[in-house]
Amino acid sequence: MEGHLFDADTIAKALEQLSEFAETRGFTFAKFESIGDQIVMLAGTRWEHDDIIAQIREQVPRHRRCKITNVDLQLTSEPREPIPDLIVLPEPLAQGEKPWAHETELLVEVVSQRNYREDYEGKRRRYAQSGAPQYLLVDPRDGVCVLYTEPIKSEGTYKEIVSTDFGEPIRGVLCMDGADLDTSEFLRYT
Repeated sequence: MEGHLFDADTIAKALEQLSEFAETRGFTFAKFESIGDQIVMLAGTRWEHDDIIAQIREQVPRHRRCKITNVDLQLTSEPREPIPDLIVLPEPLAQGEKPWAHETELLVEVVSQRNYREDYEGKRRRYAQSGAPQYLLVDPRDGVCVLYTEPIKSEGTYKEIVSTDFGEPIRGVLCMDGADLDTSEFLRYT
């Protein structure tokens, strides 16, 4: 049924069947979500992943920042709505609103062990094309953080790309109000 969206009942039934299948096979998925005709299964995260997100969230100054997780992000470049690990906005959202990539101050993705190519390539490209000012990629596999700044929308890339090893401070994160982002307690996957 290429080009046709499925109705809500069909999607709900498919999600239920996928969930039952995963359970009988012993798979652990954190979430099933439908995006148009696609159904995406997200595996549960490792605790190192969630700890890094918590550390970043705690460091961003609280006085005027909105720091949210598990929220769909609207892209101007395409209709898909990815869910970044952390979104930092200058102002709180109104009830029921979804943030736009170009209105964020920082998007953070912590690389999973299984789907790292999407974080490095797909999301970086889509975030740049949608004008997200900064994208921080944290990779616990290699112990490195990559800060992408100044999107070049037409090319789907960023003008400035700075890599920082775990343990070294990340400089230039706009929402930190001039302070460095401390990575000294970021843990690598074992």
